[in-house]
Amino acid sequence: MEQEGVVKFRLEWTPGPAPVRELIDETGGWRDRLVAIGGVGADPLRYGGIGFGNLSRRVPAGFWITATQTGGLAHLGVSHYALVSGWDIDRNCIRADGPAMPSSESMTHAAAYAARGEAQFVFHAHLPELWHHAATLGIPSTPTGARYGTPGMAHAVGELAAVSPLPCIIRMAGHEDGLIAIGRSARETGEALLLAVARSAGTD
Repeated sequence: MEQEGVVKFRLEWTPGPAPVRELIDETGGWRDRLVAIGGVGADPLRYGGIGFGNLSRRVPAGFWITATQTGGLAHLGVSHYALVSGWDIDRNCIRADGPAMPSSESMTHAAAYAARGEAQFVFHAHLPELWHHAATLGIPSTPTGARYGTPGMAHAVGELAAVSPLPCIIRMAGHEDGLIAIGRSARETGEALLLAVARSAGTD
């Protein structure tokens, strides 16, 4: 199995100030809810114990995203975020600053925002049951050859995001149990995931 949580892009990171708390309150609240259902976190029985899941919100300068290797933390503070201010998917490069380095899925978040100008939040969760029943629920899927954290995955997510009504969920076929939710508000993004999880529970 491919190791979870490894940054694969070239990162240009400069230490910088943390976000003001108001900017990350909604993201943090929904992260807590996803932790409660096992969509974000760390589990010794999953992915070798490496933390999984990340959330972001758009701001004029780019987007604030939860930092790399924070999945296993019960709660995040302002020091656990990075501001992604630039990216080049084809060159596999991310530019960021802030108190911590950005998540390994930053390129995929960037592709979602680039594809949908009205998108304000992107949540990446690992939900095995929903991932396995995505086709039954009509959730679009990236190609299996598109691996997590790569330009291939970013392009695949961006292409699906561009043609999917918001809020939307995308199954990351080349990323075990991984799903991306994209929405115009934190509430609609998170509720789209929760509704899909509830629907997946009735497919067995």
